[in-house]
Amino acid sequence: MNKEIHTVIIGAGISGLSLAHFLSKSNQDLLVLESDSRVGGIIHTVIKNQFICENGPNTVLLNNEAILELIKDCGLIEKLEYPTTVADKNRFVLREGKLTMVPTSLLKFICTPLLSARGKIGILRDLFVKRHTQNTTVYDFVSARFGMEIHDQLVEPFITGIYAGNTKKMSAQHSLKILWELEQKHGSIIKGFFRRDKNKQGQGSFHLPIGLSQLTEKIADLLGERIQLNCTVQKITTKSNGYEIDTGKDLILCKRLISTIPAHGLKRLIVDQSFVQVLEKVNYSPVNVFHYGLKKENIKNKKQGFGVLTKPSDGKKYLGVLFSSRTFGHIAPEDFELYTVIVGGERQRELCDLPIEDLEKIVLSELEELLQHDGEVIFKNHFRWKKGIPQYDMNHQELLDSIARFQARNKDFYVMGNFHGGVSVSDCIKKSKKMASELENREPRNS
Repeated sequence: MNKEIHTVIIGAGISGLSLAHFLSKSNQDLLVLESDSRVGGIIHTVIKNQFICENGPNTVLLNNEAILELIKDCGLIEKLEYPTTVADKNRFVLREGKLTMVPTSLLKFICTPLLSARGKIGILRDLFVKRHTQNTTVYDFVSARFGMEIHDQLVEPFITGIYAGNTKKMSAQHSLKILWELEQKHGSIIKGFFRRDKNKQGQGSFHLPIGLSQLTEKIADLLGERIQLNCTVQKITTKSNGYEIDTGKDLILCKRLISTIPAHGLKRLIVDQSFVQVLEKVNYSPVNVFHYGLKKENIKNKKQGFGVLTKPSDGKKYLGVLFSSRTFGHIAPEDFELYTVIVGGERQRELCDLPIEDLEKIVLSELEELLQHDGEVIFKNHFRWKKGIPQYDMNHQELLDSIARFQARNKDFYVMGNFHGGVSVSDCIKKSKKMASELENREPRNS
């Protein structure tokens, strides 16, 4: 069957869904094609035995106008679940195997046992180090401005929590975008921090009553028949009046085409070999997500907080543990706790090759030691992302330049997704709103 649609969006993850939603406000003639049997992409909630498990992102930041607009449009603004005050403030790293709070104020920074006196004073070097004239790695950027201790004890675990990445490979300009821009504008991150616009600070994170998939499914409900599931794009052909999309079932002609799928999915659809070669360089870290439900009475470690992140020197077989139900009480039955354990990333790639049963034994043993748990494991859940989190490595600018050239050569063919321009859910929604606004102001391709 042949169809003619003005705008086709490939991918029904959060980027594709939010873009379709914003575009639908002014243009109803659009279609979203999704190869999977569900919407949401990396947002993937599973509910079992009254435990609400997130196989993908566990929270979303309410930090820009686009996400606020989207939530209101979906009728979910009154249903947002916010973290407990203690959990929202407390983040932990390990020191000699024990949970140690990350300092969140000047006084706590001065008093923290995580840093030596020399390490604390070292932060002041930022005031005297010249701004970078060219991009560098996160490792070199932080070490130059704040010293090795700040990198090892605070920044490396932070990067683990976002990218599961290797700081010696990651681009400071693109992975630490806010800090990079503060340095470039003010010559010092500390100076820039005190001069920043206080009104632009975010409002923290949120969850939803039945999980984050509640958001993506609501968007899908609003779009209705404009989403086509179980539909894999086989081929894209450039035509004089647009693009022809072959799904194996239909031939769809569109004037505007937008890809929101991962780089490894897009590269098989692109004929432009120079662009394909750049897409092939985009590295995705594997990630294993484990969930465990435990009885509260069997847990001796009662420390309240968002969770703990590790660093290589800790020697742990997990990147981090989220104290999920201590942050959002609604996601576990009463008298039970739910924990989310993240394994893999760049420094634990070899663990992702282990059989699940073997990896689970290792992870559970370390979790029980951390929590001082003695008792039955009531609930388990596991999900493996073979290609989980895109890495913003030192070749990232090459990717951005290549995307720009591709879009210039292929009018009305746009490339979006979390592999550039921001990896978080809120980043993706913000980019989608921006793209929708820009497209509304452009003339469609001539027929």
